[in-house]
Amino acid sequence: MTFADGYVDVPTRLRMALDRFPDLRVQETGHSIQPGPDGTEVLVCTVTVWRDPSDPLPSIASASEPYPGKTPFTRNSELMVGFTSALGRALGYMGFGIDRSIASANEVEARTGQTAPAPAATARPWKPTEKQERFLRALGHAGPMPTTREEFEARIVVLRDRNKPADSQEEPF
Repeated sequence: MTFADGYVDVPTRLRMALDRFPDLRVQETGHSIQPGPDGTEVLVCTVTVWRDPSDPLPSIASASEPYPGKTPFTRNSELMVGFTSALGRALGYMGFGIDRSIASANEVEARTGQTAPAPAATARPWKPTEKQERFLRALGHAGPMPTTREEFEARIVVLRDRNKPADSQEEPF
């Protein structure tokens, strides 16, 4: 399978879902590190997607990623990659972007070695401001700065979740 074979990336699937369900809500509902099949560890991420606040049967999906990540792009971004893959699967289960494949770009790349084309939204050069860098460091970020706004925002979510007290469970709505 190649990316030209009709693969629909996660941002496009999400836009399609939001167009159809404007009250759609996504929640990263859990993650854990588990033993992998070859003795290594995998990070398993789960996402729940509600079509609206009264959705009686939300879409729930999980995805696993090698932990630690095996490439410079996935190392230290395992949660973001895992949750994005899980979101792509949840949206696929809802029927968005699955004409040819339900797999996420990360899953396809991991299995075929083929790199997904960069989405148009991330093709623009982007660099965090000094204030944004200070904010991210204050949350506990120690690695290199994200190179896209999407990665930056996702990193903030991960760090805020990590710093959140264990007894504070956020409600999905």
